[in-house]
Amino acid sequence: MTNQLPVAPSIRAYLAIGSNIDAERNISRCLNLLQQLPRCWNWHISHWYLTRPWGMTEQANFINLVAGVTTHLSALVLFAEMQQIELNLERVRKEKNGPRTIDLDLLLFGDAVLNTPTLQIPHLGLTQRDFMLLPLLEIAPEVQHPVLQIPLNTLAEKVIYRQIIRRCDV
Repeated sequence: MTNQLPVAPSIRAYLAIGSNIDAERNISRCLNLLQQLPRCWNWHISHWYLTRPWGMTEQANFINLVAGVTTHLSALVLFAEMQQIELNLERVRKEKNGPRTIDLDLLLFGDAVLNTPTLQIPHLGLTQRDFMLLPLLEIAPEVQHPVLQIPLNTLAEKVIYRQIIRRCDV
């Protein structure tokens, strides 16, 4: 008899990353911290995009991107790790949709559908905001919406909020 813990199945997850305070530095730091997470591997990073702010528009433009990762972590543990990275990078939540050093959102977690007070998967903005959907499609063009059960690339033309200004050369 062995005393090994069961291995959780590997899941492909997608995270949105954004910043408009010292964005290049904070996103680079964030990517470094993400790639150090335990039980996470096979990272894929989209291009970086300069985007107009959403919600509170009287602030600096953002840089946004999406990262894909394979993980053995649960959605809630991965989300907790993401929130810890936000704290490490001095994210301050003064006003909704205000300026921030880093913003991390869990867009998809395999085909999971989750609705808790702190986490909703798929992310509500995924099919509404181009700065979430288009970078995701860049690194995972085949991914399906777990609720609608259709390829996300069929929704690209239906995006409501178009905030991407241009792709960045970072």
